[in-house]
Amino acid sequence: MQYVPLRSNYRIGTRQSELALVQTDSVIEQLHKFYPNIQYEVIKIKTVGDKNLLDPLAHIGDKGLFTKELEVELNKNTIDFVVHSLKDVPSTVLPPNMVIGAILERADPRDAVIIAPWHNKTSLNELPHGSVIGTSSTRRIAQLKLNYPQFEYKSIRGNMNTRWEKLNNRELGYDAMIAAVAGLQRLKWTDRISEIIEPDRVLYAIGQGALGIECRHNDTDTIRMLSILNHEPTVVCCVAERAFLKRIGGGCSIPNAVCTVYKEKELKIDGVLLNLDGSRFVKDRVENLDLTKPMVITKSGSSLFVASTDNDFSSLDDDIPSIDGPSSSMNSNQSHNKSDIDSIRIFNPSSSIPLSVTSTETTTTEVVPLLRHYAHVC
Repeated sequence: MQYVPLRSNYRIGTRQSELALVQTDSVIEQLHKFYPNIQYEVIKIKTVGDKNLLDPLAHIGDKGLFTKELEVELNKNTIDFVVHSLKDVPSTVLPPNMVIGAILERADPRDAVIIAPWHNKTSLNELPHGSVIGTSSTRRIAQLKLNYPQFEYKSIRGNMNTRWEKLNNRELGYDAMIAAVAGLQRLKWTDRISEIIEPDRVLYAIGQGALGIECRHNDTDTIRMLSILNHEPTVVCCVAERAFLKRIGGGCSIPNAVCTVYKEKELKIDGVLLNLDGSRFVKDRVENLDLTKPMVITKSGSSLFVASTDNDFSSLDDDIPSIDGPSSSMNSNQSHNKSDIDSIRIFNPSSSIPLSVTSTETTTTEVVPLLRHYAHVC
């Protein structure tokens, strides 16, 4: 039986960019399918990452750049929930009174190349040596330098519209820029894509392409209302990815990337750690995981690199500026212990996979947030 929300109006916090508003509208559209009589008020909030468009992300801090101000308003009860691009939500600093109430079906997680129109080229390989590629992501820069060392890489900050304008301003010197396919799809900009970069060349960001909805942990009504939006395969992949991210202490400043495949109840996750120029990197894979067993999902991500004989992971971030002090735990073989982990379970009685990371089984009808104290899990 479908849950009946207790309120007739919910306030949604979002960033002010066109993409953020499009993503919020898509969430409202999905909610209207299940709750046609509920009204939603969209409240726009500017974050630190939106205000500072000059400095590279790695230089202004990587934790909560696009989420902190939204969480402040959520904590003040001026909004009821927040729509995030899940890749923007850090794995280690979600406030203890917040939870991720839902993770929606993932769009294409890959990266795309947009080439400046005066080149009349369709791929990176066609661009001349010395071309300037715009991206502010250390993950992308490190992998692109590894695969395309003939190019120069330059920060290009701003929302999608701003970056598009910069690319088309020839005086700024950009020959191409890199953007997430999912964002381009949501903006209906797929006609601007020159090339999609496959994961065998550039793995994608943790959570890329997925939307996560954050709410207060004690707001049971909102949590139950949102739970209907959960997409089980996306949850499985993103929880595993974020377990990997938490283990290495990663954020925007430490180059790390994944490719996760969930098929026929089995999970495979590839991970890579790099230094900033891509000259040193470590790859690992965990696969053939049986997701009917407790704790498998989070263990899959946190097990990456544990068995490797290469003990020099910590040196990969030697050239990365410190923001909040030491953040790398790449050399640690520590596994999660039960005190660090709260329950993860899709609130869906028909779910065929027990998405619990505790050894104590609970019934699938128990009312539990999808990701309780999400940051402490992954």
